[in-house]
Amino acid sequence: MNSENTFLPWTGAPVRRIDDLCAYFSRDLPPGCSDQLPRCITLFVDPDIEQSAVQSFLEDVLEYLKRELRRRLSRADAFVSLGLLSPGEINTFMTARTDAQEWAIYYSRTGGLGISSEYAAEPEGAQRGVIPCSSMRNHGVAWHRKSPKLWRVWLATSRKPNSEWDLDSDIGHESAHAAFAQVPLFLQALSTTIDDSSLSLVKGMEDLGPKHLARIMYFYSELAVVALRGEQRPTLTGLPVADRGELSALLHLSEELAPDAGFARSSNALLGANGFIDVGHGSEIYELVCPIVKVIPKLTLFTSMGEPPDLDTFRNAIRH
Repeated sequence: MNSENTFLPWTGAPVRRIDDLCAYFSRDLPPGCSDQLPRCITLFVDPDIEQSAVQSFLEDVLEYLKRELRRRLSRADAFVSLGLLSPGEINTFMTARTDAQEWAIYYSRTGGLGISSEYAAEPEGAQRGVIPCSSMRNHGVAWHRKSPKLWRVWLATSRKPNSEWDLDSDIGHESAHAAFAQVPLFLQALSTTIDDSSLSLVKGMEDLGPKHLARIMYFYSELAVVALRGEQRPTLTGLPVADRGELSALLHLSEELAPDAGFARSSNALLGANGFIDVGHGSEIYELVCPIVKVIPKLTLFTSMGEPPDLDTFRNAIRH
């Protein structure tokens, strides 16, 4: 596999770059699976990583993706068998926006995204950088500013420092985000402050501020991923929205924002499950996430934004 000497987009460190991994993986994937891959997958490798290690890593990723993508297809079928979505609707959700966010995998010598533990970059004014996830600092969103209003944005993924690759987290979870549940740049930029914007304290849609909207989009993205992967979370709800009151508030506010999407059924599913969703069994996870599958594509235009939209812009997008 050909590689090119270049620089890591978010730090400028020298690396080898391997492009077009989507085509590389697609050659050996089962029918129906390759369409689910992010269209642009690039591997960045530190210069002192041996080629044999890179090749072994790519072979492991390919074997993992074969199982991962088949599992998503199986769970997608559940939306159809329950009468929630048509085959065309769920297939479009999983495959039509795979070019919306580039996926950059960084194989660094010691793990991590090539930044210090104290590193904290902000998009405003900076030419390039990466903002790690607050709870998983080997994952993040990176950017390179091409002009004042034009950004190139990557979902950036590495392994944890001084650890082996966790294929379920680093490849399975991250590839799902890049393929159909993109992570906007502003979500990472606000990751340290949106935790102070609990939706359970919001009285109604008109009281939603930018950080609330960012939090809503974060929850949508995570819920879509756990639903299509069957990814149970160790929380009181079984989901990424850990607080039952906030999960209920998310669904009620979403019904106000998008009254035709079907969030009333989501609330009923949560109520019927007594506040805990078993993602591996029953219909509740699919009923809860079905309207989120319908609205996420309408929010894709915000993926490369450094700041969340205002309420009117968000509401107009989600309703059309």
